[in-house]
Amino acid sequence: MIEILSAKKFQMKLKATIQASGRLGFTDETAKALHLEAGVPIKFARDDEKGVLYLARVQERDEDSFEVKKSGDYYYLATRTLFDTLGIEYRTHSVIFDFARAASLDELMGGEAYKLCKREKQRNDKE
Repeated sequence: MIEILSAKKFQMKLKATIQASGRLGFTDETAKALHLEAGVPIKFARDDEKGVLYLARVQERDEDSFEVKKSGDYYYLATRTLFDTLGIEYRTHSVIFDFARAASLDELMGGEAYKLCKREKQRNDKE
């Protein structure tokens, strides 16, 4: 089957940043694209062999999902313990995840899945 790859889908850059507090904060563009609102469940998965992390917005909340929280216009997940357990050093580094659609994992994760492509840089004193 041949699928038309719409430029519209690839013009948006979806991303989230781990704050110094360990929260995963979503950009406005990402929050809109994922239809985030307070209470929406999000699940994470990890491919141990490749060291890749995945995220999916799922339909139903369960014990494996994180609940989206809202502060003002800002959407975030309380993920400090998750990132501490995974050994991601967000206190001294700015860690940004770019989202890449991973449709092949939708069924496994129970929602629209994205591969999280990690970028990091040393935090400056102002952060």
